[in-house]
Amino acid sequence: MLLSFVATGQELPQYVDNSLNKYFPPIIDQAGGSCAQASSIGYVFTYEMNRLLDRDASASPANRFSYRFVWNLVNDGVDQGGFAEDGLFVVMRSGAMVESDFSTLTTSSFTWPSGFEKYRNALRYKVGRIVTIERDVDAYKAYLAGSDGKPGGILSFSGCCYGWNMRYDYDGPSGTGYKAIATSLPDDGAHAMTIVGYDDLVRYTDAAGVVHEGAFIVANSWGESAHDRGRFYYPYDFFRNKYIISGVLSDKAVTAEVKYQEPRILYRLTIQYTSRDDLAYSIGATDKVPSGIPENYYLQTGMSNKGGDHYMCGTYDKGPLEFALDLTDHIPASDPDYCRYFLKITRSARGKTKGEGELQSLSVIDYRGGKPVEYKYKGALPAPLVDGENVFTIGLVPRFSVSCAQERAVPDKPIYLKTASGKKAKVVISKEGHRIKVESSPAK
Repeated sequence: MLLSFVATGQELPQYVDNSLNKYFPPIIDQAGGSCAQASSIGYVFTYEMNRLLDRDASASPANRFSYRFVWNLVNDGVDQGGFAEDGLFVVMRSGAMVESDFSTLTTSSFTWPSGFEKYRNALRYKVGRIVTIERDVDAYKAYLAGSDGKPGGILSFSGCCYGWNMRYDYDGPSGTGYKAIATSLPDDGAHAMTIVGYDDLVRYTDAAGVVHEGAFIVANSWGESAHDRGRFYYPYDFFRNKYIISGVLSDKAVTAEVKYQEPRILYRLTIQYTSRDDLAYSIGATDKVPSGIPENYYLQTGMSNKGGDHYMCGTYDKGPLEFALDLTDHIPASDPDYCRYFLKITRSARGKTKGEGELQSLSVIDYRGGKPVEYKYKGALPAPLVDGENVFTIGLVPRFSVSCAQERAVPDKPIYLKTASGKKAKVVISKEGHRIKVESSPAK
């Protein structure tokens, strides 16, 4: 969902530099054409999540989010750019992996990380809503300034980057003290950047000798040595001139409302496959017995048909990929006790190469009780993935009805029953969180 932000007309400070807040990470030196994800994930999402959780981005790589994790999901396995919204949509569905789980410095290009716990951790950090602000200087400033004594946010935008006229000796008035200022817009080369603040005191003289007041502070992703500590002034005038078309400067800025949540029900699966963009993943569950089907399958858009004609882990790593899919956002308010879980893997030819491979392991882990409970797939594995829909079902212990007196406490001793065949069974009833757990085994 895209939302718009409107300025409230509040009185704003003369200058704001949110890149000096603890929530903002060190300046990024981007890999290849990853500028959109460096801006939207490396800067904006990292800043907004740390602002939500009141964490210091520089204190630990566990407090910064890997733009390369997201870039490698949206770049079709090649060095190409994209849009800020592309990465934010992925994070909305599949979470954001932290740099301590997927480094932006040492990982090779177009790689996908393997490991259930890495994906479980990533699924804690999601985009709730994508927010767009139409090109409006006052609206941008209001968002950057914040309110009620709380720091504001930061914004991703795009423009051209080839042919800048940039001064590195600005010594005019300012409250923030940067020396680099763009004095004219380039006219070629798409590039995503991040607005981290503003300064009303900055003075900019255009080619006609007209003096304009005020500039945004832009953080680029070309390393700390670029511009002035990776930052430069971008005059308000560039955003106000109506003759500037969207091909030179985007007509909107983008940010995100973020959310932190503990995953409640996760699928854990391992796949060996040779062309990962062939595969799409859908999950669902039912509380109907004994053989109900899910009312809905939920397509996992963050991982489906992504990554190009490569092995699951990347261009050179031919090993299997272990990852997680999340049912949490689809659990209704009634919080049902599911009795069957479903995974649908749809195989279709994408790209230039039709891959082949298999599902090697599958289970569902329910974290809703006092401790996680894992339900493993009982069918034959590995299971080759054929064209079309490959459906896998995990059934829990069949349910049955019993009667008991009201308000009876959970028994603290085993109960011994005789089955229809005359054998004895031991039943242990225990309480885990809001659930009653029943385990049975043959009586000795």
